[in-house]
Amino acid sequence: MPTAYLGPSGSFTEAALAGLQVRPGEAVPYPGVRQALDAVRSGAADAAVVPWENSVEGAVTASVDALAHSGDLCITGETLLPVQFALAVPPGGSLSSVHRILTHPHAHAQCRTWIDTHLPHADFLTSSSTAQAARDVANPGNSRVDTAAIASPNTLRRYGLEVIAENIGARPDAVTRFVKVARPNKRLAPPTGADRSTMVVPLAGRVSDLHDVLHEFVRTSVPLTSVLSRPSGTGFGGYSFLLECEGHIDEPPVGSVVASLRRRNARTVFLGSYPRATPTLTPAPAPNSPLTNSLTGSLTPRGETL
Repeated sequence: MPTAYLGPSGSFTEAALAGLQVRPGEAVPYPGVRQALDAVRSGAADAAVVPWENSVEGAVTASVDALAHSGDLCITGETLLPVQFALAVPPGGSLSSVHRILTHPHAHAQCRTWIDTHLPHADFLTSSSTAQAARDVANPGNSRVDTAAIASPNTLRRYGLEVIAENIGARPDAVTRFVKVARPNKRLAPPTGADRSTMVVPLAGRVSDLHDVLHEFVRTSVPLTSVLSRPSGTGFGGYSFLLECEGHIDEPPVGSVVASLRRRNARTVFLGSYPRATPTLTPAPAPNSPLTNSLTGSLTPRGETL
């Protein structure tokens, strides 16, 4: 059965598939995060790979919101991918002709400093992914040379666009974390000794609630690596907290935390324990070289990220 991923072809998510042991011939692109996850829910796909967090802009909220409250899917793995951005136009365009920029919001935010300096009056148009932005700008039906796309250099050239500026991101060391999501199995993969666990805890808004939740991690000495608040959708002032920590639920400290949080709030959602990706920088390849690395957590300087 195929693995769904945030497409189209050429997306950073596609480049992240190798780090999660997904072969290209086994993957099917979907136009949005929710569509990719719904393919798993419906049984059309065995798993889905979606962007989860960026080292510059933080959580990819479209992915977090689509997964956090359902409880019917779980995270089974993660990988890290470095991201680089370039600006490109259709043939015949130039920097002076650009009045509109199409890209994903995370990419736009990471390139905002460059845009404010070189294209301060350009309008920003949102795309579901950077690869989709490149595809739309390169569409033969698009006769406008005033629209540029921001994506990875390889993807922009793949769609026949002319790259007019490279390395426009604010941080050359930017990295995006991608997660693999599947339907829950009765048995989780066993602990590896280097795992991450993810859970969602709804809170009513009392000051003591968050304190009590965080105290569970202090009490058990479980390293808490991420705390993210998101509106619960139940009314103003209601929030859910996405919590990530080191360790595996089958290990007593993490298991104790999850059990305690569930006793406090029956709506606590456990999203999985899975091997934690470790940044492993690799030498930069020659331009357009087909560098890939199948090791989870390896950083492959090629491709696209959202």
